[in-house]
Amino acid sequence: MLELLQRCWDFVWSVGGEVVGLAERVGVLAWELLVLLHMSNPRLEGLLVGVALAWLLSRKDKHPFLRAASAPLNLILNILDLAWDQVVEFFEDVWGTVSGWVKGGWNWCKSKVVGCWNWGLNCLGAVSDRLKREEGQE
Repeated sequence: MLELLQRCWDFVWSVGGEVVGLAERVGVLAWELLVLLHMSNPRLEGLLVGVALAWLLSRKDKHPFLRAASAPLNLILNILDLAWDQVVEFFEDVWGTVSGWVKGGWNWCKSKVVGCWNWGLNCLGAVSDRLKREEGQE
């Protein structure tokens, strides 16, 4: 009976060793494929990573493990969203300030040109009136 148990134990041990060996071989194959993909097709690798992360985010509410695994990605996306909002707000503020300065300078120059034009027309009108009066006296 002990020999029967020993043979069964040896069988289980050898099957377990084969399963571990198979898992090791699958892991080595996956690692070699990842290295090959990284070295020869980095754009495809980026696309696959993007698709995997999108899948992870789309399924995060359905499984607690996926929710935990997607938490760092969600944090990164929130940080990027906040940074984008800050950059847009910064450029809107800068654009408003610079355009206000330019419009203010333009309006100042325009008012000076219009003032000079009106002053010149007033002078010409005064000369015209004086000439008309002098013609009327003669």
